[in-house]
Amino acid sequence: MDHPFRISYYLRQLARRWKLILAPAIIALLAAVAFSFITPTRYTAHTTLIAPKPQLVWRWENKVYDIVNLRFDWRAEVIPLVKTQKVADAALTQAADQLSRTYSAAELMAATSVKEETGSLFSINVKLSNAEDAAHLANALALALPAAIADIYAGDQDAFAQAQAYAQQNFDAVDDQWRAFRAKNGIGLGFTGDLTSTGDETLYGNQSAIKQELTIRGSDVANSTLFLDKLSTVLAALEANEPNTHLALLDSSILARYGLNFEQLRQLSRPALQQTLQTLQQQLQSDVAVANADLLTLQDNVAQLLQQRDNLLRSRGVWYDSLKALQNKQIELETKRIVEGQRVQQVDAAQIPTRPSQPNWPLNLGLALIAGLLGGLLLAVIATYLGGEDTASF
Repeated sequence: MDHPFRISYYLRQLARRWKLILAPAIIALLAAVAFSFITPTRYTAHTTLIAPKPQLVWRWENKVYDIVNLRFDWRAEVIPLVKTQKVADAALTQAADQLSRTYSAAELMAATSVKEETGSLFSINVKLSNAEDAAHLANALALALPAAIADIYAGDQDAFAQAQAYAQQNFDAVDDQWRAFRAKNGIGLGFTGDLTSTGDETLYGNQSAIKQELTIRGSDVANSTLFLDKLSTVLAALEANEPNTHLALLDSSILARYGLNFEQLRQLSRPALQQTLQTLQQQLQSDVAVANADLLTLQDNVAQLLQQRDNLLRSRGVWYDSLKALQNKQIELETKRIVEGQRVQQVDAAQIPTRPSQPNWPLNLGLALIAGLLGGLLLAVIATYLGGEDTASF
């Protein structure tokens, strides 16, 4: 540039393009308004409960032992019970006279979510199109949950078996998906096969096809790229009319792919060698580009498989922990009674939401405005840059 950079000049240029800055913002806002209008309206009601760590009193052989287990997470015991058929049916029965329409247990469980809060607190959230129904059902779930827990820990084997069967069903479904994935791709995309129990599980099988292909293609691209660098070095030496001291770098099996061998290259004259190597360089560059594209696609496939594996393991772990908790409790129920007085209690009742949680107009419009202004500013900067400097303005 012949003129020094002056921020004031660019600010004036941007100010002249205020329409270009505002246009994307207006378009983004209109899109956000349209999106918000077509988004179904949903209201979310929240209720907070507390699940303090209980003091367990063990009764065994006519003796009483007071044991406080500080590592016992009572909240993890009760949260899986919220979205069960028993709790949903009980909540629907309690709130039946207050609801605007009839809901099924499956609908209620799909609309319900549970979130761990600080300490021993957790919240039950119900999202529905009717605000009053959401509040009534959230409170009904908060009342039905302690009753279900009391049934389970008072020795109601039917209720306990129902909760355990629900957890077992979900665990089996995810476990079947995990086993199918593992048999096809391996635990870490490294080996596939069946697990044979020998005390600790031991994996037998072959390296998975996608892992083999990734390794082979990655090695091939690396070798081809390295050979291409060596080829460039030899061509540079030939073009500089230097003694052919680098030709030995091309002594590689890669030559055979293109119908060449090292001994033939050594016998060629300098012009013929240079022409041959230039042709080889063009072919190799094209092949490396294709191989790189294929490798990137394969790496994306591997990344997707790893994400699928992580999701399966996460879901399996959640249901496994729930199932083990219920199984351990079943053994405990057969040998002892829990007689602690602490139960899950509702701390904060759900109120009827005054504003919908979906669509979120302030969030949608705010994000659209910010994105539109940033996009417009970027367009204005590009337009100013491409338009060049008006030297008469300095």
